[in-house]
Amino acid sequence: MSRGLWLVILLCCHAAMAATRLEGLTPLPLTGNQTPQRLDLSTHNWPIGSDDELVIEGYNPSARPQTLILRIDDNASVNYRSRVNLERIVAPGPFTQRFALSEWRTSQPRALALDKLTKLYLFMADNAPSMTIHRWYWEPGLTLPAGTIALDLGAAAAPRFTGFEPLSPGDPRLIGHPTPILRPSGDALVRDGLRNLDGVRLDLAKGRYQLTLWLDDPGEWEYLPHPFERSVLVNGEPIWAEQWQPQEWLTQRYLAGQSREALPNPDPWQLFGARQGGPVHVTLNHPGGPLTITLVGHSPDAKYLAGLLLAPYPASTRKEALPNSGKDLAVLADATASVLTKQRQLFLEKWTLAPYSPTPAPAAQQLSLTPITDAAPTLQIAPLSAADALKQAAQPVLAARGSQLLLEFAIHAATDDPAPLLVIQPPEQAGSPLELTPYYGKWHLVRPQASGTLLAPSDQELVEGIAGLTLLAGVPRRLVLQITVPRDAPAGHYLGNIQLLSQQQLVQLPLTIEVLPLTLPAASKPVGIYVEAPPYLNWLSPNPEALKEQIAEASRCDLQRLAKLGISGLSPALPQDEAGMREVMGEAVGLGFVPPLLAYTPLKRWGGDPVSQLEQWQTRQQGLTASGLPPVAWSLFDEPDLATLPAITSLAREMKRRDPAVIRAGHFNHPGQVGLLAEVEIALINAGFGADKADVARVLQHKVTPWFYNLGTPRAAGFYLWQSGAEGYLQWHGRMPTALPYDPTDGRESDFMLLGPQACEAHRLSHDLLLLQQAIEDLRWLAWLEQEARYQVEAALLLERLRDQLPTRWQVAEQLPSAAWIQWRREIEQLAKGLKTLQTGANSSS
Repeated sequence: MSRGLWLVILLCCHAAMAATRLEGLTPLPLTGNQTPQRLDLSTHNWPIGSDDELVIEGYNPSARPQTLILRIDDNASVNYRSRVNLERIVAPGPFTQRFALSEWRTSQPRALALDKLTKLYLFMADNAPSMTIHRWYWEPGLTLPAGTIALDLGAAAAPRFTGFEPLSPGDPRLIGHPTPILRPSGDALVRDGLRNLDGVRLDLAKGRYQLTLWLDDPGEWEYLPHPFERSVLVNGEPIWAEQWQPQEWLTQRYLAGQSREALPNPDPWQLFGARQGGPVHVTLNHPGGPLTITLVGHSPDAKYLAGLLLAPYPASTRKEALPNSGKDLAVLADATASVLTKQRQLFLEKWTLAPYSPTPAPAAQQLSLTPITDAAPTLQIAPLSAADALKQAAQPVLAARGSQLLLEFAIHAATDDPAPLLVIQPPEQAGSPLELTPYYGKWHLVRPQASGTLLAPSDQELVEGIAGLTLLAGVPRRLVLQITVPRDAPAGHYLGNIQLLSQQQLVQLPLTIEVLPLTLPAASKPVGIYVEAPPYLNWLSPNPEALKEQIAEASRCDLQRLAKLGISGLSPALPQDEAGMREVMGEAVGLGFVPPLLAYTPLKRWGGDPVSQLEQWQTRQQGLTASGLPPVAWSLFDEPDLATLPAITSLAREMKRRDPAVIRAGHFNHPGQVGLLAEVEIALINAGFGADKADVARVLQHKVTPWFYNLGTPRAAGFYLWQSGAEGYLQWHGRMPTALPYDPTDGRESDFMLLGPQACEAHRLSHDLLLLQQAIEDLRWLAWLEQEARYQVEAALLLERLRDQLPTRWQVAEQLPSAAWIQWRREIEQLAKGLKTLQTGANSSS
């Protein structure tokens, strides 16, 4: 029997197995009406196929989103890797969760045997409160009209989109020698495909068709495929082409999400889902017979195809306008509309939108500018009356010389305004103004939990300056003023103001800063972030020398911005070559970052061979030592599996043997890693390892310096760091986009962007970065308080009270509202203002 005939038989068998045999909605039995639910499937024989879906309807009675877990076993499931485990975050209130059976793949990977399923478990994560389950049931999935050709390209073991036929390497319809790609996110149609594919050869009946091609590889981690030139031919005739200049691609493709705001009407499908896979729709009039679709491009990425749909398209078909089609007034064929509707349904039932409360209409009937005194989220800020806002803004904000502070406001508008007039007069005294940098927040949908399925509106991203500021009715806009007080600023009151004109309404508020006659000590502990260069630089640079210079310039830009913000700690973006490493280290030291700086990436980028790693490290270590730069802390491991501990121990000991002065560091996120404390000089610990004061003491008992990393509440990097006794803090990550930086759904985790996706080209940063800077200011105030407590009774009493009040357990600290950290800082500031010795300038630091 010929290979081609075998393929035809296999494909026919697969299609028969995939086709639904359900006559309609088929209920599953419930045990009670709450989670957990356990169903033994071995005693049932439902006629389900991979084109069907499991639907769960229920109610989350909690006031907070909760994680719901679905576990499915078949007769080959013996452990976690051999079964399917699916997690969904469910918002408060009623919910519907839909799971396409065609996507049920284990992590091995292996498709579950749907005719041999044994168990369904539905339960909550982490002992969370139970959810109410109204019903769960099998439901037929997507059925496409007769005459439709629907092909999902990818590896044979990859997930398949409901209603589509798989098309895998080895199929005679494929032209060329493609490579399958499987990405961690996206529905079953867009998350996998074939790369370096020359084309697809089909046989098609005469007729008019709508051809839809999903042409984009969604990427993974910091990588996004970026073909700048590609085209598609049908029977040799061009039907579609795309050509980008690199900078044009950067702004219109990679950074397109910068200009899209989530509020006032967040629609995750329109913001993200409809664009994934890059669907292209083309109308074809085919005479009948062979149809060859050819992909043309200069790179394997340019010849990528995830899915293909040929939908009968009579002239009378009218369904709906193409999504994201701009001026294209084409309409969808029946099959095209069905596929996009199913994609939208699966997307929206997976990516839950967190409930949020926009400003009630009566509260925003006129333009208002409200001071934010407690760092509360913008959506929680109710607009104050003009009189109350004026009264609050007139209260002087205390500051020390050489310090930085934030003044924050919420703008509420009654009507949209694409170009309001905002004028800010920096606070000044006797003609000497304080340096002021304004920022405003942009609304995007983000994943509050890094790997969760919940999306929430956030205005964490701040745009530097006021150009481009817009106002939307009912959507508050956060305005942040970062103020730097020079070390030689005369004490006294500094006065400025804000004026906002929008739609013939004018509001204005004073800015009042009282600079105290004292200078805070410098930050003694490194507190900062991990930094990497913008990944797109590696894709857009014309040659290696230009790339090297662009990365160096981006690094200088990042370091200067961080230093200007007062960030004191750093894991810099280090080049692999010795000269480049010395240059970055020298710049960081010259800008005042507190050593040691953490070399987070070099060892892992020098490959998995310990001999090569050691040789590369020793050369760099000797060069840095000879240059007179402060020593580097080399990160040996990052949250290692317990099985790798012997190899890590061997590497660490050999480094110590070769250079007894080496500073070795490691990231600990599990109590079982405690044995590695003997192999490092710096232990970076998080809540997984234990971040209580007692855990810090445990690290110190091993004569190891404890640092925190990724605790998740930036302001805690001040008071809690001080209380715990830890010696440093680093937050991940300055710049880590997962594929597209403004699509939180396209990777294993959300985007992490403390510095924004670009370096000097566009000054954007996260509000959390400014809060981290304020945590450093907290540390400086605490250092001043410790100095004063030596000879000031009031300072000693406050210091003792803070020691008693501040939590020693991280679980307690992370639950504290922002107002708590702010209040403790204000108590120190008020003490500083009231101390009589300061009124004469005596006994103050300088």
